[in-house]
Amino acid sequence: MITEYVDCTELKRLIEDKKLKPATLKYYLRRKGIIFTASNAKEFAEQVYTIFLGAGEMSEIRDMLSNDGNYEKSLVMNLSMKLDSDEDIIDILIDEMSKQKSIKSEEYFIEQPTKTENGAYVQFSYMRKLPGRNKLLEKERRYLRLNIRKVSDTEVVVDVRQQSAIDSKNAVGFIEKIAKADEGIKLKHINLEMLSNKNKVEFFDRIAAYTFKLWQLKTITGITVKQGLSDEDDEDEEVVVEENEGASTLTGISQAVLNGNGLRSNEFVQESIEKGYYITAMKYRYEHRMDMTEFAVVLSFKNKDLRVDIDKTYYEDDGKIYVQPLIKSEQDEIIVEFQDVAYRVFNELINEQLEESKNKE
Repeated sequence: MITEYVDCTELKRLIEDKKLKPATLKYYLRRKGIIFTASNAKEFAEQVYTIFLGAGEMSEIRDMLSNDGNYEKSLVMNLSMKLDSDEDIIDILIDEMSKQKSIKSEEYFIEQPTKTENGAYVQFSYMRKLPGRNKLLEKERRYLRLNIRKVSDTEVVVDVRQQSAIDSKNAVGFIEKIAKADEGIKLKHINLEMLSNKNKVEFFDRIAAYTFKLWQLKTITGITVKQGLSDEDDEDEEVVVEENEGASTLTGISQAVLNGNGLRSNEFVQESIEKGYYITAMKYRYEHRMDMTEFAVVLSFKNKDLRVDIDKTYYEDDGKIYVQPLIKSEQDEIIVEFQDVAYRVFNELINEQLEESKNKE
């Protein structure tokens, strides 16, 4: 969040230097009810830079600058406590996080946890050692945010927001410490290995079949199949099919999913399963039901946990497609909705497996 006044000439300079695309700012202002028709960057910069924009608007514009750091990335897990407890799970977790804050750690630093209407959050940072021999550049501070959303009085979803997939290790370790510190708290991972071979595929099918209020599935733009889930085991062979590399394969997968036939009807998926592979990641592209925006979201399993990352967002202007991050609040809505759907689908499949095993007894 921007907390100081930003001179309007800074905005003008961003446009003239082409660090902020005119089409991006036109799109943003149009959604605010302000329309410009300038045809080139210099003319547009002259017209727009004197508009009074507050700190909130400038923060949103900064979020829309095109770089990978402006796309939301997350890891999700679950914490629950005993049903007979009289205490609220949020209060217990805030107490445990505050205790961890008071313990000096060389691995990470946490700020004071903050309670919210729907749960709590805490800012988290750690020092990452960088490759190379330059002493001045050997370490980099990395920042994360742990969002805790209350599902019930005894259960929460832990949403780790990170700059990159490399950042989650320390955050997961911190959450594991909290779970170990209180015997009444149980940590549950959304772990693909807990699903049967059939349901490992069914999970991705049900995500694709889910009907969202504002978004509809347009196509599948990527799939990853692998023999193992561990990031640390390089011997596990991984096959990644992306848009630019396997157009015919992805077309077949998209057709199978969109026609309601499911992934198992696709030849590539069938062959992968027969060879002992299973799907560890899927990239879905959705389009908005009421405007010209689109996004690609990746659901992937690394080690024990599910990651939900926004890969790219797009919008159309004057018949052209632009790759452009949405503002963070809009990305957050997408991430949370996909996390909640994935969490429900995973629990549905686990419960179905339990019922099947009971019926066999």
